[in-house]
Amino acid sequence: MADVIGTVNALPPAIKAGWVIWLAWAAAQVMWYRRAHMPAPAVKSTPPPLARRRPEPRPASQPEPRPVRPQAEAASSPAVADEAPPSIDLSDIFAAADRSSARDADRPHQSGSILGLE
Repeated sequence: MADVIGTVNALPPAIKAGWVIWLAWAAAQVMWYRRAHMPAPAVKSTPPPLARRRPEPRPASQPEPRPVRPQAEAASSPAVADEAPPSIDLSDIFAAADRSSARDADRPHQSGSILGLE
């Protein structure tokens, strides 16, 4: 036994600390395993449900007829299919974009990342 104690005392403190941390980790794993594999609590038996009366059947009623909408006839003329879609005027959008960037021209622009690293 004295040889074991002498050998442990001769080890550097870093190795001793490593063994202590490893043993603590192993103990935590054993406790976690035992907690995870606990038997489920016993379920109390519930009394059987009471017999219920069936609801009385309702008389069958005739559903109301729904109005049927006439379907639109498909366009059979080839002129309708060959028309080009209407053009879109984007000049207002471009003008608004130019105004917003002109407003920010004298302000300094921020650069860099969120973390402040360059």
